[in-house]
Amino acid sequence: MPFSVTILGSSAMFQTLDRAASGYLLEYEAARIWIDAGGGTWRNLIDHMDHRELDGILLSHRHPDHTIDVFQAFHARHYGSAEPMDPIPLWAPQETLDGLASYAPELDSSFDLQAIGSGDGFGFEGARFSFFEMAHPVDTVGVRFEHGDGSFAYSADTGPDGDLAGLAAGVDVFICEATFQDSDPEWHGHLRASQAGTVAAQANVGHLLLTHLPSRRDLGLSVAEAHRNCEGIPVELASDGRRIEVGA
Repeated sequence: MPFSVTILGSSAMFQTLDRAASGYLLEYEAARIWIDAGGGTWRNLIDHMDHRELDGILLSHRHPDHTIDVFQAFHARHYGSAEPMDPIPLWAPQETLDGLASYAPELDSSFDLQAIGSGDGFGFEGARFSFFEMAHPVDTVGVRFEHGDGSFAYSADTGPDGDLAGLAAGVDVFICEATFQDSDPEWHGHLRASQAGTVAAQANVGHLLLTHLPSRRDLGLSVAEAHRNCEGIPVELASDGRRIEVGA
């Protein structure tokens, strides 16, 4: 049973002229799920689909470059519809839900707020979601999705001490953050591209897409640094609008 992941945003920390902040659209025959909602991803989402057909939103952590456009969805559902819309699930760590609700206390009129954490998992419309602890300054989960014989994983934001091995083990597609390059100083809570490559090799993934990409950098160098550590595994940059088919 095939599914697809469309890159809605792939920039680190803020949107640029050619990249929105973090966001992905997961589609399979029974559901469409928006994973992370960074700045600019709402516009890319509604360019791709009718937002009223969205079946759920999943947020990895509370930082604004992964959440801010959820308020666009809230306004569209709460104020922009002639008829009341049934709430759809919004899954996120509890501190993320608390933070969002502090800005919009009526959020639960449009979303069924459901807390998730590392070690959790659930079935949804015939597929399986599992969550893994990532190493970031706030509570952050990596997302693993399995449907039929296909699988993908998304690292969200993390340093190398996150449970990346468990998250990515054997997946067909691994979308992994690659905020820094080898010449950059250490920065807690994020990965170098070379570290993403090491994880891909150790986890034996089928395909590595680098995301959370820095602006004003030679991103070809990021690909080269990752590939050096995972020879034999295809390595590409995530690019906004790119659709990856799995199991087709």
